[in-house]
Amino acid sequence: MVMYLCVGSYGSQKYRLIQEIHGRLHTVKRVDPLWDGRGAMFNLTNLVPEQAGPYVCIYEFGRLYSKNSDKIPLIIRDILESPFLWVFPSSSAVPRQAMYFHCNSTLSLDKYYLYHGAIEANKPFIEPLNVSEHEGLFFFREIHRHQLGQYLCVAYHSRNPYHLSSLSNKEPPLPRLLSDLV
Repeated sequence: MVMYLCVGSYGSQKYRLIQEIHGRLHTVKRVDPLWDGRGAMFNLTNLVPEQAGPYVCIYEFGRLYSKNSDKIPLIIRDILESPFLWVFPSSSAVPRQAMYFHCNSTLSLDKYYLYHGAIEANKPFIEPLNVSEHEGLFFFREIHRHQLGQYLCVAYHSRNPYHLSSLSNKEPPLPRLLSDLV
């Protein structure tokens, strides 16, 4: 389930949640306001891939409509099969050695992102050095202490950036490396 909260003007009579599909706007839901017209909540349940994409909100005030809100994307993960992540060289590497992370997919995808730790809004992804039809290649010139931990990757095709793969396997880079750097 996903919930969108739209905040508007006091006294608004109706709120609309609108999805942008191929550049055209389509009303998904129209609801009565909450909090004396100040806002509305839209619940989307039983999500399907077609619901992924950018959404905006507007409200009606008298016979007038507000401007569109900022676009808020709905990204649906686990639509595509998960890629496989592997590291070279494996756990036999030494401190400050170069490392390559390979994110491979059997699907023809063109966007691959590597994450250190969990996927969170405040943790940026790492962009690949090179991308081919079935692989994103990530390069670290030297592995340092702050780069230790688990990595995972996701992939998608740029034609549909709202349909992401499942998460890859987690790849722990060199657990013995910490003792070498201390």
